[in-house]
Amino acid sequence: MKKGLEVTLLIFLLQLLGGETSAERRFKALKFGQTENDYVMFQSDMSPFETSFTVCSWIRKLCTRGTPTWFSYATTGETFEIQIGDDGVQTLIFGVNSDLNSLYTVSPGNWLHNCMSWDTETQRRDVYLDGVLIDSKATPAGRTVGLGGTILLGNEQDIGPGAGMDGGDRFGGEMYGLHVFSRKLSDSEIRRMSRDKCSCVEETFGEERIIKWEDILQKTRTGTVTEIDSGCDADSGLCFYWTAYQSTAERLNKTLSELNKTTEVLQQTEQSLNETLTELEEVKQQKEVCSSDLRDKELQLNATILKLEQAKEEVVSLRSSLEKTEEELNSTRVEKVKIALQLNSTEEEKQKKMEELERKNEELTNITGILNQTQVELGHVKDLLEKAASSTVECALNSTVSSYWDLLYSEEFFGSVITAEKVGVLQKSDGKTW
Repeated sequence: MKKGLEVTLLIFLLQLLGGETSAERRFKALKFGQTENDYVMFQSDMSPFETSFTVCSWIRKLCTRGTPTWFSYATTGETFEIQIGDDGVQTLIFGVNSDLNSLYTVSPGNWLHNCMSWDTETQRRDVYLDGVLIDSKATPAGRTVGLGGTILLGNEQDIGPGAGMDGGDRFGGEMYGLHVFSRKLSDSEIRRMSRDKCSCVEETFGEERIIKWEDILQKTRTGTVTEIDSGCDADSGLCFYWTAYQSTAERLNKTLSELNKTTEVLQQTEQSLNETLTELEEVKQQKEVCSSDLRDKELQLNATILKLEQAKEEVVSLRSSLEKTEEELNSTRVEKVKIALQLNSTEEEKQKKMEELERKNEELTNITGILNQTQVELGHVKDLLEKAASSTVECALNSTVSSYWDLLYSEEFFGSVITAEKVGVLQKSDGKTW
């Protein structure tokens, strides 16, 4: 009665949160056909498993011929990077096989829990059957899981990623609850998972459960691979409570996250409101200051307008003065041109006068030469006169002029000032230039 009440309350809570009460497909198994073309192949990001992993699944062996393989991971560098069979014949890691068939106790038609785990810390590969460690083997130091490969469920990849599937390695059985974890799980953790196929213990590992069965059910299938009833459902034992808890926790976490976001938004909004109120108060104070400043500015503006009017009148007056000054300047320019013309004319007259002066200077030079020559001649005359005086020779002053000497002793020249005109007469009388 108590359990039924708890179930009812959980269902009501899930409905209240808007989620579904079960995930029916999560509890489906896959049944593989009996040919090499019946498999599920996909690629996944293998970087979480590079240094450690655990692969676990519930297996129901149905094929008794060959070497049935239920898990295969192949890379371009190593075809048999990881491979697990349902009878222990082919248990490979990093290309190294371990035949564990003698350690397996497998009855066809029965479900068994099969795991392989490994990490770089221990450098060991461990194999579990129904929660019991049946083999542990050392692996090469420094070796890590290759990346970029292909996962195949239901057969092996004999010649490379996605290739080389054959009928001898077909799985041909049933599979349920396959999960790949990013950590090497402990013996107790694996043992706990193996106790009940429908326990949903795998889901308690949270983010360490990287490749999930519910996601594998969504992968593309090749050949005859069908969903079947696994015998488990959402109401099976711990699964119901776990599913209800997980769904509730997810929704509660989502709600809490939204509430946190809303709280942050409210805090930001409150902070913004406070800042806005502060700004409004500052604006109010600024408004009061601005009102006072505005009145002062209005008075200043009126005074400025008055000054502008006065300045306008001054500008008009200055413009009138400027026009008069411009007229005077134009008149001055005309006068300047006239003076320049006059200066040019004066220069021409000055040049002519200079030329005349040079000509006069030349004449004066010539006259000076004549005078000097005349003085010389007069000296001779003086000498002659002195001689004549001492010899008492008489010379008629008005006798006939036959040379310039006669002319000099004439009444016109003798004892008078010699002028240029008289020099010219002397020159003509003698017929030569003085």
